[in-house]
Amino acid sequence: MNKEQRLNNVHQNALNEFDRCQSSMRDERLQCLQDRRFYSIAGAQWEGPIGEQFENKPRFEVNKIHLSVIRIINEYRNNRIGVDFVSKDGSPDDGLAETCNGLYRADEQDSVADEAFDNAFEEGVGGGFGAWRLRTTYEDDEDDENEKQRIRFEPIYDADSSVFFDLDAKKQDKSDAKYCFVLYSMTRDAYRAEWNDDPSTWPKEIHQYEYDWDTPDVVYVAEYYRVEEVRETIRIFATIDGEEERYTQADFDADETLEETLMAVGTVEVRQKRVKRRRVHKYIMSGGGILEDSGYIAGKNIPIVP
Repeated sequence: MNKEQRLNNVHQNALNEFDRCQSSMRDERLQCLQDRRFYSIAGAQWEGPIGEQFENKPRFEVNKIHLSVIRIINEYRNNRIGVDFVSKDGSPDDGLAETCNGLYRADEQDSVADEAFDNAFEEGVGGGFGAWRLRTTYEDDEDDENEKQRIRFEPIYDADSSVFFDLDAKKQDKSDAKYCFVLYSMTRDAYRAEWNDDPSTWPKEIHQYEYDWDTPDVVYVAEYYRVEEVRETIRIFATIDGEEERYTQADFDADETLEETLMAVGTVEVRQKRVKRRRVHKYIMSGGGILEDSGYIAGKNIPIVP
């Protein structure tokens, strides 16, 4: 199977998986979207059957829900939830925990993480579901010699209609999900400019525009994250001074003389161990095909936080 056939199969499987996710969760997610519109958009309280029932009659609106939602959001902003690294044994003086705290705070400030957290919390309070994403970026894009990367926290807007996890995921944080979709919109001109392709939108059915000032003419693109689990054998060697060294088959494939070198210096294989590794493969897709195969991303978990 060549690369084109493999990508076509991945795209077709992704469409089938997304159809199952969206059709199963459509009613619940549509209620989330309607709840957010109910408190935040003027006139949206009369959307649906109630508006049709009173179509030719005065329809007053006294929005008390908006004030309650804003009060909860303000309370959260005054008492934000934070992350605190602690040592495994609970000892208060741990240099590694302090270093991790410093790195985490630096990444938060560098990526203006409060925007991502606030947006997710507001959508969660208003509709019941919010999310943000983690992404790795180069520390300095203009320096071709600097390969250091940083973690960025990025908001996901309208998560109730754009984020869909594996239906078999049971955990609340979806850390056991095998795949995830994140949809985002682009204008048709922006789509052509970036992908040099005729617009072919991803099938997105959860939307409602009845009281919007303008119905957007956009193309939807999907980020598709797929967890791949592979089993491999770890070969453990004992050096001449009693230390242990671990090598995978990839190490021996990369260096054909590695095993001979180990034997020459007195290193002996003592045992083997079968391990299971998780890797996350990322694709960017339109309705017509895969726009970009982004390869394997950093980490072993899908970087979407619901």
